[in-house]
Amino acid sequence: MAKREKLDVFDFAIKAENNGMDFYMKAAKKFADKDLKDLFVKLAKEEAVHLQIFMEFKAKAEGKGIDQTLRNPDIDEYIESIVQEGLFPRSETVNKRLDQVETVAQAAAIAMAAEKNSILLYSELAKLAKDKDQKKFFEKIVKEEKSHIVMVRNLRADHDPAYAALAFGRFF
Repeated sequence: MAKREKLDVFDFAIKAENNGMDFYMKAAKKFADKDLKDLFVKLAKEEAVHLQIFMEFKAKAEGKGIDQTLRNPDIDEYIESIVQEGLFPRSETVNKRLDQVETVAQAAAIAMAAEKNSILLYSELAKLAKDKDQKKFFEKIVKEEKSHIVMVRNLRADHDPAYAALAFGRFF
């Protein structure tokens, strides 16, 4: 088994939120549909807010001399794999990934997968957080990410009748 890399909670979260913001802004530019653009811009703005808060938490932790490296043996390999792979397509590949995306349903599927991974990761980080403010923030992010899934799911259903039939049990 390969040696585990030290994982800084906030460095990872900052990178993930930045990648999410980048993905959503580029996706918003790719599609002409106004509702789709508006949703992706809204999600990008929410990721930007998360990014700013993570940067503030990182600065506070550093100011207090708190080590934010994940070294907890209770972190299972699944969570570590999410951290290592990233939540959204990485910045250097987001353009290539979006070039291959031709439909709203495809863009929504990428976004939904990333949001699900965000929920799993931030839920675990909330459990591991030693600082109560950090714990509350991770829990808040989980709620917001859940609302993102609902928004993207509804958008996907509006543009993909087969998905709508599977998700909601009816055709539109």
